[in-house]
Amino acid sequence: MNNTYGRMDAEFAQSLVDIVAAELNKNVNILDDQGVIIASFSRERIGQVHESGARMLSAGVVKEFYVTKEEECYLKGMRQGYNVPIMFENRCIGVIGVTGDQKTAGPYARLAARFVEANVQSNAQQEKLVRALQEKEELRSVFLNKIITVQEEERKRISRELHDETSQSLTSIIVSLRMLAEQVQSSEDKEKILNIRDLAVITLEAVHHIAVELRPVLLDDLGLVAAAKKYIENYAKQYEISLHIDFSNLSRERFSPEVEITLYRILQEALTNIVKHSQATEVWVSLNKRQDKLMLMIQDNGVGFDTKMVKNTHSRTCLGIYGIGERVALVEGTFTITSVIGQGTKLSVEIPLGENWRHSNLAQL
Repeated sequence: MNNTYGRMDAEFAQSLVDIVAAELNKNVNILDDQGVIIASFSRERIGQVHESGARMLSAGVVKEFYVTKEEECYLKGMRQGYNVPIMFENRCIGVIGVTGDQKTAGPYARLAARFVEANVQSNAQQEKLVRALQEKEELRSVFLNKIITVQEEERKRISRELHDETSQSLTSIIVSLRMLAEQVQSSEDKEKILNIRDLAVITLEAVHHIAVELRPVLLDDLGLVAAAKKYIENYAKQYEISLHIDFSNLSRERFSPEVEITLYRILQEALTNIVKHSQATEVWVSLNKRQDKLMLMIQDNGVGFDTKMVKNTHSRTCLGIYGIGERVALVEGTFTITSVIGQGTKLSVEIPLGENWRHSNLAQL
């Protein structure tokens, strides 16, 4: 930053000196709040202590002052010229001096001081805005992360209940109905019971599908690779789309829970979008680890779309892509999507692993 809490750094001060000196066609220098010259049109003066300026600043008496030709001869680091305090939020943060006699240099120095003060004020406001935006973005990320965490925990809880309780209850009902059907004598009653049993079987399959969609048990028990392979296998059977999978350098590695659930949800979202919108017949999915990054690529041969239109719209069809971007950002990854009308779409995600991966894998040893 050029200016922190109203204090000018040398680079910022020198840029202002160059502007003012060029406009006034006079030598200009700026002192910091200790009286040291931090910027000057005469570069050799930078770093020197301006004795009159240092005295004025240390005394705490803020005022304009003029250095005479005589004072120039015996006072350290000074030349003839008029000097004006630079004020920021009712305090002196430095001094600007313009060389020349008092009559001509005075008005120029005051004008230069007002110019510098305006720039310092503007710079400070910009910094405040930047800090406010950064704080807002950090707070937004924290809230979003908490929302996703709570959502995932709730999904896990419901999925476990469906898997452990609802599924077991339905299984018991199915077995009981089968046993009851064998005990009845009437073929009509037996057929009704078996029809009810078939309905219970269909319901059990639906409950199992919902449980997997909410939160696959494999993801928590065996990790991303196993869960992703199972999801892709079921996806291929359900939609009869030809899938080409490359998990060549991954086997049973485990990653941090945040990374695993992020990539699993992106895989879900991307494959769902392909079914809904792409009209694709083939899909390529690769998940690989390269050095310190985990890389997911999903590509299809579908109809494609105009990515520019997606960036400029906030329609519901774009919420999936927006959600992917949000998830990737939370784990400090990168996300790109490229598409050509009539030639398909390619989605690429890179997530840095760093210590998260090492810690997860050490836990497996």
